[in-house]
Amino acid sequence: MENIRGDGFANVPGNSDLRGDGYAHAGADVKAPDVHVHSAQANVNVDPNVVDVHATNAAGQQIHTGWISSMLMDAESERNFLDFSCYVIIAAAVAVYITLHFLPSAYGRYASRAFGILIPARIAWFLQDLPAVIIPLYIFFNCEHTQLHLINYILLGLFLASYIQRALVYPILIKGGKPMPSIPFLGALAYNCLNGYVQSRYLTRFAYYVPMEIISVHFLAGLVMFVLGIGINWQSDAILRGLRSPLSRGSVEVEATSANSIGRVFDQDLGVDGAGPGGPMPTNHTSASRTPVGQSAGAGYKIPYGGMFEFVSCANFFGEIVEWWGFAMASWSLPALTHAIFTTANLVPRALQHHQDYLNKFREDYPQNRAAVIPFVL
Repeated sequence: MENIRGDGFANVPGNSDLRGDGYAHAGADVKAPDVHVHSAQANVNVDPNVVDVHATNAAGQQIHTGWISSMLMDAESERNFLDFSCYVIIAAAVAVYITLHFLPSAYGRYASRAFGILIPARIAWFLQDLPAVIIPLYIFFNCEHTQLHLINYILLGLFLASYIQRALVYPILIKGGKPMPSIPFLGALAYNCLNGYVQSRYLTRFAYYVPMEIISVHFLAGLVMFVLGIGINWQSDAILRGLRSPLSRGSVEVEATSANSIGRVFDQDLGVDGAGPGGPMPTNHTSASRTPVGQSAGAGYKIPYGGMFEFVSCANFFGEIVEWWGFAMASWSLPALTHAIFTTANLVPRALQHHQDYLNKFREDYPQNRAAVIPFVL
């Protein structure tokens, strides 16, 4: 006769066999409760191949359940899915790196209708980066997660701070950004959806840090790198925005003379170059058509100076690369490393293209000591 002990488990007779399949086998099949930690007496055989990944671990880690308990996957399956997603992102990074060495980037100065329908810059940047904000917040408040330590909160906060700026602040600050074709927009949207899930899910369910790790070398060094990188990125974007002001018409070189000037001004044919975030931009976007040779288009391009632009052509890219490698070092995890690899693979070829574009456009007037994206190296 079944004896209920009051602890939620079935006390079955001695000849029963609890196989781990959710049923207690004793005379008749009796469905056992769906529990995470199974209690069995000495005469009950437990299948050793059944691993309970939800059980409280030896370190006292506990599971907290939100509105959604497990995202339709148990912990072991979800961890395997996260690892698989990381390998997919790394493979995509290799493909992107190789492709961008043969084809120009499909947005910014290289934007073209050949890459799809053109989407206004502010709308594109807002929509493509927004999932990296919404998905982590949704997971944090609504999904099952482990007991989080201070490092988990710090890392998740750093990730959110970066993407809140990218999705909510940066689009407002854009001055005349070129429209983004739909193909790179959809690619960025898909990546931010997957990466937002991977980073936040790892940090809320699988990343376990001991309290003393907050003073570890890798965490502190990574934190410094992240703050330094994001600061360089934001400062560099501000410098580029400062260059985008209306210019007087003319075909001669104009030397900027104000005390706070940060660039040398040239009038250029608007049809030769355009730009989006990450490169010099025409400062007047009233026309996207090519003007006749010898006629000023009334648009100017400037050589940026100040900050890390004294050392590299694409200081904003350099800052973003440093930022995410710092995040990877602080997190010390495969998901964070994956994001750093993809960021580098995406930005380095673009930086080399921008650097060559500067050299072709300004020739001997361009500072010859500047590298493309890594000071003194690349």
